[in-house]
Amino acid sequence: MDPRTSPSETSDPPTGRLVLVEYYLTGDQALIFLVTAERAEPELVSLPVDTGELAALVVRFALALDRVAGDPAALEQADALLGHPVLVGLVAPVLDRIRPGDRICLVPHGPLHRVPLHAVPCRGVRLADAYPVVYTPSASVLRYCRANRRGVRSTALVVADPPGTEPLTFGMVHATALTGRFDCDRLEGAGASRAALLRRLGRPAPDAATAGAGHRPPPGILHIGAHGVFDPEEPMASGVELADGRLTATDMFGLRLTGTLVVLAACRTGVSDTRPGDELLGLIRALLHAGAPAVLVSLWKVDDLSTAMLLDEFYRGLGDGSPAVVALHRAQSWLRRRTVADVLAYVGQARDSAGTSHPAAARLALAEARIRLVARDFAGATDTAQVALSLAGTARDRRRVESVLYRARFLARTGKGVPVDLDRRLYDSFFFWAPFVLVGDWD
Repeated sequence: MDPRTSPSETSDPPTGRLVLVEYYLTGDQALIFLVTAERAEPELVSLPVDTGELAALVVRFALALDRVAGDPAALEQADALLGHPVLVGLVAPVLDRIRPGDRICLVPHGPLHRVPLHAVPCRGVRLADAYPVVYTPSASVLRYCRANRRGVRSTALVVADPPGTEPLTFGMVHATALTGRFDCDRLEGAGASRAALLRRLGRPAPDAATAGAGHRPPPGILHIGAHGVFDPEEPMASGVELADGRLTATDMFGLRLTGTLVVLAACRTGVSDTRPGDELLGLIRALLHAGAPAVLVSLWKVDDLSTAMLLDEFYRGLGDGSPAVVALHRAQSWLRRRTVADVLAYVGQARDSAGTSHPAAARLALAEARIRLVARDFAGATDTAQVALSLAGTARDRRRVESVLYRARFLARTGKGVPVDLDRRLYDSFFFWAPFVLVGDWD
């Protein structure tokens, strides 16, 4: 089974206005400026908002998201906090003023940089339900990003599966999603190093630049699939863990990325430290400064499987020629509709492609076993977990598999006659489809 959607589900929305929505928080109110090309002046909406209460709400929201992996109740708490009246009130004026076909550019302020405003539920809908949404640190940064556009993206540099950290289960799926759609260079395994990336994309010395010493132009897409780290004490030391150490935000300032869409398939790569004047310190600032017109980053610790599916569909849209913001919107909508059957088919394809000798083979089988548990296919979960146990190469992997296998065997004995549910939408929660945001240019 191929978990695809019908043409009507993936067609691009009609081209409408770009609506720039800029937030500014004072001590006791929120100012929302809405800018469109058809108006000579911005429309201003003023709302009473206790900024201290809002900041505390955002902290509770972020902490709940960090607990989701080990505490399912935390997801319910995060969902309730995202629907808090304060956040709903900040989104409602935007929904009241946009039209079908519009694209939305959000400029957050203060604690709102940590909130997926596109996923806030308001009167039963969310901005991302019908509108492509891009973020930008400021209107002036958006102008800078648009100036760094470079036309059609036909090339990609993929950095994936660096050793030295726990492998990403679907890291090879991320890389495969680009192969065949773009002309790809790949840095994988031990080659996925900070040194190799700096050699490939670092700014050449003046004499080398003058001589044209073999420096290739920046790729149209830079995809980095690795573990992300945000350092709240030293934001510019945040980065992604590669084979020979961390590629930091400071390193990224020195890259040549003019015209390159950067995709950081890692956790919390979109988190920045906010300084006075709403100045952001972190990966986003560094990458945009290096010339990237846009970056795709995450706001919290992401689920590996749903991320792989989202990015696969995102790259499908880019390969078809869609603007980046439209490709992301389509991928988010597509992921929200995936059923258990769709996800099992996707994992099955990944397992077949990887084979049993791949380092992630045990984790792929474990991912399938967990999904079968969700679907109440306890016998299938038991069989798949046993396969995962036979493939597990580390004590940590074995402990993970044994825990799932024990649960699957217990439920297989006690849950006989329970109907298998393959039609359940597995990723309808914002936690799975909303963590990745496009920052910068929308194209």
